Amino acid sequence: MRLPGTIEERLAVIRAGRWKLLRATEIAELEDEGVRVSCSLAGAASCVELRLIPDDVQFLRETTCADFALLLARGDDAFEAHIVELKRSVGTNTWEHVQKQLEWAAVRLLAIAGVVGIRIDGVVAYTAFCNDKLARESSTNPASMKIPLGPSGILASDANVRRRAEARRSWERGSIWMKALGRDVEHRRIRANEVGTTAAGHVACRPRSSPAEGDTTWLFEPVVAG
Repeated sequence: MRLPGTIEERLAVIRAGRWKLLRATEIAELEDEGVRVSCSLAGAASCVELRLIPDDVQFLRETTCADFALLLARGDDAFEAHIVELKRSVGTNTWEHVQKQLEWAAVRLLAIAGVVGIRIDGVVAYTAFCNDKLARESSTNPASMKIPLGPSGILASDANVRRRAEARRSWERGSIWMKALGRDVEHRRIRANEVGTTAAGHVACRPRSSPAEGDTTWLFEPVVAG
């Protein structure tokens, strides 16, 4: 059993202001925490933009979630999810939290999909940021970024070094483990540039050249100025 009507009519059960139905000629403007990302949809037939608010789905165990999701239509009520979290700066603590936000945003999307009667086929997670505090060059002492060897009872300072190094490796890996989904999910970084008091980035929807099984059909990739 599912709700009757078009996708737009079914989305009407979601609170006003939480969603927009966008066409291929439109641009999704995502903004939070002083970071703004413009997402050109050229290449996708249509898109549902969702503003994700933690308290909107109250029966889930975790209240945290990412800021936005762009659901790109594949046809026959199938959509692929592109989840976006915006952060001014990303450091060790922030990145650990962002991974949790992205994971529980994916869980929320599955709940929303069940309500409106659509299917989620494929997920990509994105973090838009301005200041990368996990970058290798941000360490004043490169040697301190090495994972220390030795017995398990290491000093607290060594434990912090290990934690930071592991956070940086996962930040650079290109995928994150989502325990709730039981799988790795592709993760892509979007760098936003300082523009006055805000940071701005611009990405465009591009078709994958040869998507593998389980991949999304499209990716949002940075637009190179020139």
